[in-house]
Amino acid sequence: MIDRDIIDEALNFYNIDLQYRDKCYNCAEEINKKGKLSLSFSNLYKKLYIEEYTKIKDLWQYKDIDELFGDNVNPFITNIMVLLGYNYHRENMQQYNFDATQINIHKKRVKECFESDLKIRRRDGIRVSQMLWAIYFIRTRIVEIGSLQFEYYSNSIVKIHIPKNTNLNIFSVKESIKKATIKMKKNYSIKDFKYICNSWLLSKQIYEIIDENSNISKFHDLFDVTEGEECINNILNFVYGIDKCEDYSLLPTNTTLQSRIKIELLNGKIFYLGLGVLKYK
Repeated sequence: MIDRDIIDEALNFYNIDLQYRDKCYNCAEEINKKGKLSLSFSNLYKKLYIEEYTKIKDLWQYKDIDELFGDNVNPFITNIMVLLGYNYHRENMQQYNFDATQINIHKKRVKECFESDLKIRRRDGIRVSQMLWAIYFIRTRIVEIGSLQFEYYSNSIVKIHIPKNTNLNIFSVKESIKKATIKMKKNYSIKDFKYICNSWLLSKQIYEIIDENSNISKFHDLFDVTEGEECINNILNFVYGIDKCEDYSLLPTNTTLQSRIKIELLNGKIFYLGLGVLKYK
């Protein structure tokens, strides 16, 4: 059973706008009353919070909440799933000895995951991707240092993530990596690991259309890069702030990057993810 007190505590913990409290209450009641929904919710909860962390990656294939919970579910169900992890989050941050700065960053990022789709995209609930990203923080696999985020994936791999709208100043990037190496070794007791970054920012097709002295180009040059899967949806999301586009001619051209990508898309160009391994540490 999902208790209202837990919802209140979680909203307070993350300093989330209380205008969403009633929607949380209503959704929780639906989950509690519907046996089949309650079961699917409980099974996903176990996978997200209790089972082996690396299993979460399998859930990124789901784009619609109905695929996870069944047809016509309350769209706030993903928001509820995030809130129910707040106590785990608090305990995990204590376990890994996060300082006050890192704790505040974590709370801020989870709050953004909870609210961003509601406020910016005007959705009725958050996307599966936002729920999963919040879980990464709640399970304290992410440390944010300077301009970058670093995910403790295993004892041999640390993943580099780039927050949206980050200024990839190459000096700031290198400083973040330098500090992260010390932090990851201390927090997670790992020694011999490599940094990897799988991102549309490392796309060969992006690299070919940007200026060689740009921040993105210099960031790309830090890695040995191979080509991954098609990533047009990632580009639409991070560059244009939309989920999909049926007519590329309607894409905005507010930045140079938007303009250049739009030209390539209209010419039938396919963009592929860049899979990068950092050349140094």
